[in-house]
Amino acid sequence: MSTHNTLALLNWYRSKHVAAVKTPAGIVFMGMRNITADQRRTLLAIPQSDLEAALRIQQ
Repeated sequence: MSTHNTLALLNWYRSKHVAAVKTPAGIVFMGMRNITADQRRTLLAIPQSDLEAALRIQQ
């Protein structure tokens, strides 16, 4: 998945009140109860490296 696609997904999930939070253990998501099980599977399938790159661009 490209960084721009990951960034677009993160922005869409933000509109659903799901936030990506960078922790020492990696990037975790807050507000997962606001999305469906299929959306949760899609979000958790994004590799950590893509998430980190998207968050770097977002800052």
